[in-house]
Amino acid sequence: MLASRPIISRLMQRTVRRYHAGGDFKPPTMDELPVPQGSWQAQYDANQRRYNSILLLGIAFSVGSIIVAKASGLVYLNYSPPKSLD
Repeated sequence: MLASRPIISRLMQRTVRRYHAGGDFKPPTMDELPVPQGSWQAQYDANQRRYNSILLLGIAFSVGSIIVAKASGLVYLNYSPPKSLD
């Protein structure tokens, strides 16, 4: 076990230091970023319409699920204390 320790430590040193980039690496610059196009307000409004419709759909689904569960008797929402303790 002790004889293999220097071999393992050398292998670990090699793998740890392999994170460096090669010689042809060029760091990214701001010129490589995409240039925004179009009106940000139009895109924002379109996104908000989509998000609001998803929100309304989620609320409607939740309310509908609660109504169906209450009507089927699966849940008791504890509006008031029970009539008896039995």
